[in-house]
Amino acid sequence: MTEEIRDALRSLATDESAAPTATVDEATEALEDVRTLAAFVDDDGPERLRRAVAAAERDGDTVTARRGRRTLAAIDRCRTAAAEHFHSGHGTVLSADDQPPER
Repeated sequence: MTEEIRDALRSLATDESAAPTATVDEATEALEDVRTLAAFVDDDGPERLRRAVAAAERDGDTVTARRGRRTLAAIDRCRTAAAEHFHSGHGTVLSADDQPPER
C-alpha cells in the first residue's frame, strides 16, 4: 500500500496522469526514429516507462507490462550501441598501404 501511495503522490506532484498503456505506446513508437527516441530519453522517458511498467504490473495488465519491459530492453540496447559506436578502434587495425594487414 505504501508504494501505491508514493506513486499516486508522485503522479500528482509531476502532473503525470498518463495511463501505463499510453506511456508504453509512446516509448514503443519512439523506437521507430532515432531523433524521437533521443527526445524520449532526454525527457526522462526511461524512468517514466519504468513507472508505467510497475503500474501496469500492479493493475494486473501483464500485456502492457511485458511490452514495456521489452521496450525498455530495446532502449537499453540502443543506448549501449550508441555509446560503443564512439569508441575508437575496437580492435580494427588501420594500417598504411605498405604495411601488411595482419600487423
